[in-house]
Amino acid sequence: MDDRQFGIFKDLGFDDVTSETMTNDYWKARAAEALALTTQDREVYGCLDHTKGEGLTIYDVEGTEYLDMTGGVAVRAFGVRYKPQLEFESKINDVIRELPGMDFDAIPQTLLAEKLASIVPGDQKRRVVFTTSGGRAVEGCMKSAMDLSGKHRFVAFRPAFHGRTGYALSLTASNSKHKTGFPQGVDVVRVFYPYCYRCPYGQEEESCNLECVEALRQALEVEGNDIAATVMEPICGEGGIIVPPSKAVQGMYKVTKEFGGYFMSDEVQAGMGRTGKWFAIENHGVVPDYISMAKALGGGYPLGASIGPAPMFTGPSRHSETFSAEPRMSLISLWVLKHIEDGGFLRKNAEHGAHLLKRLKELVEKHEVAGDARGIGFMAGIEFVKDKKSKARAPKIRDQIVKHLVAKERLWILGAGPNAIRFTPSYVITTEQIDDAIDRLDRAIKAVTA
Repeated sequence: MDDRQFGIFKDLGFDDVTSETMTNDYWKARAAEALALTTQDREVYGCLDHTKGEGLTIYDVEGTEYLDMTGGVAVRAFGVRYKPQLEFESKINDVIRELPGMDFDAIPQTLLAEKLASIVPGDQKRRVVFTTSGGRAVEGCMKSAMDLSGKHRFVAFRPAFHGRTGYALSLTASNSKHKTGFPQGVDVVRVFYPYCYRCPYGQEEESCNLECVEALRQALEVEGNDIAATVMEPICGEGGIIVPPSKAVQGMYKVTKEFGGYFMSDEVQAGMGRTGKWFAIENHGVVPDYISMAKALGGGYPLGASIGPAPMFTGPSRHSETFSAEPRMSLISLWVLKHIEDGGFLRKNAEHGAHLLKRLKELVEKHEVAGDARGIGFMAGIEFVKDKKSKARAPKIRDQIVKHLVAKERLWILGAGPNAIRFTPSYVITTEQIDDAIDRLDRAIKAVTA
């Protein structure tokens, strides 16, 4: 942080933001006194410098450089301070930032809705509702499904993550800390997520007879089959980066339709081209009725979208919120979508993601504690176990590896589920950076298990 940045804080009335206070310990302690505890882990991560960085290179306030494998938790499609995007944003600095898009029309919002509808799989007529987060995008789809169907029961999975608010929290099941003490917003019929490495039915993927699909049918028959929708992540993200077999996803879709429900794909983390296709559900050959999306859609700004059948609601005023794809955000989102297309990032993500998965699988072959590697494109993960034979989860080993990666290897990384590490890097990552990240992970595993 330079004198100009310190001057900005001083102009805002903060004389105590100086070079002398630029330590991780100081700002972590100060943050802990001011911010409610949410998902921070201040024992692992330092305080990030918001004034430095480029691409996948980020810094903490002490000047330590890190290679970022989180992509802002799948938000930054093009990394930090991506020059082409900054140049575009400079062209629209005078655009009005706030217009109530739910109450009045504006051209950017309409164009963005048309663009999203054009890339959604299937040829059904679509409508779009914009929002400010992934959880709200999920809830917009849920409200539409209830409104159109007149039913209020949903199918969800274990594990699953769809958000931490209201209806979305009802669907979430990846950590008891998210839900304990909070009431259930809607009725949920819950079944196991198709998880071949840990199949609860003892099946092998090659010879699988889809007992997970039959378990859904049985659950509906005994718990209530009046479902508004099945809500499924095409790749289970927060729950551990689990890639389901396509035949299982297709089976879940078929059963949903047999019972008259809608099928919703939650693409908040896995969508926006991350897997090499616009929507991760396309990897499974299923055309959903609803899609929720956010994260990378906003180009670094809070923007989400609920996409569903036309009409999405039975009448006006059934759903609305104040902020909704504001003009400047809509233009940036349109730029992001066009840049993904023009830059060939769908192809690049598929190819580079295949290389990432190949390198992760090499670690599985090399290390006894590396149990499984899986992923599609830049939605990839590696699961840690006590040993390969027992497959016993090893959350402590995973946590130690993450801590070592951040503190010693300077790799900015996140866990997923109880014992996996996730890789959701920005799309501008190079093959050399992928290899560098895997080499750092290799060293960390060796150090922790030595």
